[in-house]
Amino acid sequence: MKSICHTLGAALTAFSFAAQVNAGSGIALEFDGVGWQFTPQMEGARTGFTRFLSVDAVSMEGADGPARLVLELSFPPGARTGDAPYDGRISFRPDGWRDYWVSPPDFPSGAVLIEYLDLSGPAPRIEGRFTSQLCFTKSPVHPPDPTRCQMARGAFATELVPD
Repeated sequence: MKSICHTLGAALTAFSFAAQVNAGSGIALEFDGVGWQFTPQMEGARTGFTRFLSVDAVSMEGADGPARLVLELSFPPGARTGDAPYDGRISFRPDGWRDYWVSPPDFPSGAVLIEYLDLSGPAPRIEGRFTSQLCFTKSPVHPPDPTRCQMARGAFATELVPD
């Protein structure tokens, strides 16, 4: 009974965060039973996009105290609402730089659902949800440990700064 209550509570928390994020601007994460609400970092184009010849690269960085969540997504040129990213990476640092959790090297298809995407209009914006395992790693340069992974769920809704 306790695990059912925990699972239901986690699902309601994730739904609640997603509803809050989609109502405005922010990045939400539910990881290891804890809910986080990140403020997108707009200065320095940390939350923005860059156009290359064969890909549009979107980066979202959120801060919640010392904690950081970064979502990096690659889209085909001209991508729109509903298009799936080519590739992605999610990294989470709950304590600044002490603990480091990242998505698997082979980013799972379907891990990110794009509910709104506009990179060409006067106010570029992205909204969506994600579900992926995050695996512990000693540092950003070490590969993730496949034996130390946990599920992460979240939502994002933010303006994007063109680079």
